[in-house]
Amino acid sequence: HVSDGRCLSDETIDALSKSRFLMTGYSRCKYLAMALYDLKVHSGNGPEYEFDGKMYDAVKLYNVMIEKYTGIAPTTGSFAAASWFHLLMGYDAGYYGYIYSKTYAADLFSQFEELSLEDRSVIDCDLGRKYREMILSPGATLDGATMRRNFLGR
Repeated sequence: HVSDGRCLSDETIDALSKSRFLMTGYSRCKYLAMALYDLKVHSGNGPEYEFDGKMYDAVKLYNVMIEKYTGIAPTTGSFAAASWFHLLMGYDAGYYGYIYSKTYAADLFSQFEELSLEDRSVIDCDLGRKYREMILSPGATLDGATMRRNFLGR
């Protein structure tokens, strides 16, 4: 600690490390529910939208979708989507792109993870250089799918 120099115990460090994934499943489910809501409202005519064979207004639709995909009902009387800027800023059904990009990131990182199977560090100069040259350096001069294919070799 800053005031007396004590270190955290190994038990505390282990507990903190394990807790970093707390609520990850819920968070991803909510994110996907929000992405589906975004797709639904941007592909419908409103003011009512069909979901699971029923019609809902925008507020009820959001709450129903969040509860269905997370298993947890939103706070009664709330409408979190009202403060969700992405819906109105021109993304037009593109919110899913954030989580979709995580799949690409995980795919790229899998190349680094394979090193650990060989008892090598994920901090590898050759692979890091390949990543820099094939992903970072081209920037917007190449399509993302082309850069990904170049790096992964598939």
